[in-house]
Amino acid sequence: MTDATDPVDPGTSEDRTTPVPRTPRSEVRERLLAAGSRVFAEQGVHEARLDAVAAAAGFSKGAVYSNFSSKEDLVAQVMQRATSMVLASLQELIGLDVSAADISDVVRAAFGRHDQSAQFALLSELRAYAMRHPEFMPEFVRQRRTLQDGVRELVHTWFAAHPEVDPGMPLDTFATILIATNSGMVFDAPALDGMHPGDAVATVVEAVLRPR
Repeated sequence: MTDATDPVDPGTSEDRTTPVPRTPRSEVRERLLAAGSRVFAEQGVHEARLDAVAAAAGFSKGAVYSNFSSKEDLVAQVMQRATSMVLASLQELIGLDVSAADISDVVRAAFGRHDQSAQFALLSELRAYAMRHPEFMPEFVRQRRTLQDGVRELVHTWFAAHPEVDPGMPLDTFATILIATNSGMVFDAPALDGMHPGDAVATVVEAVLRPR
């Protein structure tokens, strides 16, 4: 394992002429965050140990403490990363140039682009951790509101560019329904007969939108 924060072993004179390059700090953090996402989803946030996260990233435990002030800081940063990735994925697909005729297909792709099972497992563990650790609940709420605000902004921006389309309800309500439909479908996926969350969200869009 390597640790970007540990001093390089001086070794032999030949070693000293060819210093071992350190892993860039930004890469260390990203690898730790990605490993944290996997370990927390698989083991649960409460049960997961920081040395397991470090090992999954290919570093020693010292790398975790060199980049995050505490386990709670790492958990918060893992959730922030997950939130940012979801919003970036949606923003990448849902642009102003998407026509009203195509929006349901684009929404279907946006909400069904990736297998959400791992993402939902992580979110479930973060939610359970927040319930057991009230001090983390404000951060959990803040990140969920960031996601909700991001989806609302996308909805408002798209409808502002397409005044010919009537959403049939307040835009904030429409955005909330999209999020809730996706979350509910992912949660109940094992009990459903193969219906994909993207298809469900697209069906809601098709049922609600109408020309003015």
